[in-house]
Amino acid sequence: MSRLLIRGGRLFDPASGLDAVGDVLIEGGRIAAIGAPEAAGAEVLEAGGLLVMPGLMDIHVHLREPGHEHKETIATGTRAAAAGGFAVVACEPNTTPPRDAPERIWQVLELARRDAVVRVMAKAAITVGQEGRALTDLEALREAGAVAASDDGRAVADAGVMRAALSAAKAARMPLTLHVDGPWMMARDIGLAAEVGWPVHFSHVSLAEEVQLIAEARRRGLPVSGEATPHHLALCGDDAPPGDANFRMNPPLREPADREALRCAVAGGVLSVIASDHAPHAPEEKARPYDEAPPGVIGLETTLGVVWTELVHAGVADAATVVRALTTGPATALSLEAPALRPGAPAQVTVMDPGAEWVVEPERFESRARNCPFAGRRLRGRAVATIVGGRVVMREGDIIAVGARG
Repeated sequence: MSRLLIRGGRLFDPASGLDAVGDVLIEGGRIAAIGAPEAAGAEVLEAGGLLVMPGLMDIHVHLREPGHEHKETIATGTRAAAAGGFAVVACEPNTTPPRDAPERIWQVLELARRDAVVRVMAKAAITVGQEGRALTDLEALREAGAVAASDDGRAVADAGVMRAALSAAKAARMPLTLHVDGPWMMARDIGLAAEVGWPVHFSHVSLAEEVQLIAEARRRGLPVSGEATPHHLALCGDDAPPGDANFRMNPPLREPADREALRCAVAGGVLSVIASDHAPHAPEEKARPYDEAPPGVIGLETTLGVVWTELVHAGVADAATVVRALTTGPATALSLEAPALRPGAPAQVTVMDPGAEWVVEPERFESRARNCPFAGRRLRGRAVATIVGGRVVMREGDIIAVGARG
């Protein structure tokens, strides 16, 4: 495998405290050296004036394949991820059929090995058919390669089933990412997690009351984490044009006070993860009357720009906090090795221009979908290169490699 030198960038890895101008040498799919290494004959990626970070990770992505390829595919969704600076994504199990059996995990991982531009991790369903009744075999799903279990799109309504799911997850060492369906259900699940002694991660937190519940649980030392989406951090219900289904999502946009609570929670580390909840739909589906259009918005290609604009440049959160929420926070929530800029680490790297100004143009996206609530918005901050397994898969907006790895 060829050598790659990322030269002269600001090396920024908040988890290790690294913040210095220098070079990164990549060999054999791993980081070989940091600082000012000898790199004769290496391909050079000039990074002067740019931020060189551990590869971004999004643990809440809908790739739609199999069953809904008219909305998105693993190929198009991971091209969108690479364009947005994400080196790793974890895809939700609500495909058709749902990913509730080992062979369905194998299927998506094989598709990823064939078609993906970035690394794809698969989540499994908590319940058979995601119907909230019979549990899946979490141990078998874990052995098949699932990194977590979720019934995303639906909460597990039955408390007995949820308690059993937590016990099974503990036995299988399987992380659970739970669909948030309001404060009452979240309080129930926090209580069950404490009772069983197994952590839970809450997806797409959107209400101030939900933030408060997570903060209280963490103060009590409970193993609870949560994520915010870029759209809930940047928008509130007042921002949605009447009848525009590109602003219809689940959970919906909330009040300004909820948005402020989310921003403060990310800045303060109460919510340790930012995840896109990338939910593509075909244009004709989103063109239906508002109440008939499917909920969900895309976000892989705008997440970095939105959070850098709304949090970092706005002075809400510092760059280190935001980078942690896009790297170590997601990895910790799924009990995975965190991406890092250090010798020996897998060479997943994101290079961004924090000052780049650009206008969101969904018609130019790599995603198959166009249901973006930020269309026409001017953002500041954009990925300029994505490196996966030591290979540059995106450079200056161009996708230049396929079949990265599953």
